[in-house]
Amino acid sequence: MHMINNTHSDYLRQAPVVSGQSEGIRVIRVDPVYSDSILANLEAAKSKFEAARSGFEIVDFNFGGFGKSAIKKFGMSPDSVSQLIFQMGYWRTHGECVGTYESGGMAHYRSGRTETIRPCSAETKNCSVAFDHDHPASSSDIVDLLKKTSAKHVSLCKEASQGLGFDRHFFAMRALNRTHGEEELGLFTDPSWSKMANIGLSTSTVGSPALQLYLAYGAVIPQGYGLGYLMSKESFGAASHATFQTITSLTL
Repeated sequence: MHMINNTHSDYLRQAPVVSGQSEGIRVIRVDPVYSDSILANLEAAKSKFEAARSGFEIVDFNFGGFGKSAIKKFGMSPDSVSQLIFQMGYWRTHGECVGTYESGGMAHYRSGRTETIRPCSAETKNCSVAFDHDHPASSSDIVDLLKKTSAKHVSLCKEASQGLGFDRHFFAMRALNRTHGEEELGLFTDPSWSKMANIGLSTSTVGSPALQLYLAYGAVIPQGYGLGYLMSKESFGAASHATFQTITSLTL
């Protein structure tokens, strides 16, 4: 991402160099020459990629006139609203909640990378049900539910950024246990773990002026969705990545 941002910034500051049009700068086209073995490997990689890609579809959507500015006026977290949109979409499409992943940055720690945020909560479910046509709620009830959902999401994000999430910890426990050849811990054979580890919505956002909408992530289970999303001051966009066997457009 640093490379993309730096390239974008440099492009805005300087006009691109074009061969024959820039005085004092000589641009030479380089045509690489590949050996037969490299060409064979490239073709094999291309075939493998096409086979993997052919079973998926990407659907994108973009909403103008709705973004961070409007959400902040109501005292809510923009990211909490983004995640709530996905939870409501999944609820209306599938009639249930599902394990959800959102990447949380830990860059303020030395060698820190990410921790898992779990956006699916009792609060997002309550909101999804309240907005459902079969469970009408009053306007005051909906406002209260939205505020609680936003507060819960902010708390989850803060915990993850402080290294207080549980996913990375459990992963390390399981990996070390297997490395030492010990019997699988009871936690990881419990049915509740299987349900929690079933990530039906894998989501992530990247804030960058170099990116507008087309940002997608792969689904991590066969019947799941990969959701890349971006919210600016005045717009919200996302791309859903899923298999053909999965409904590829979330109902909003």
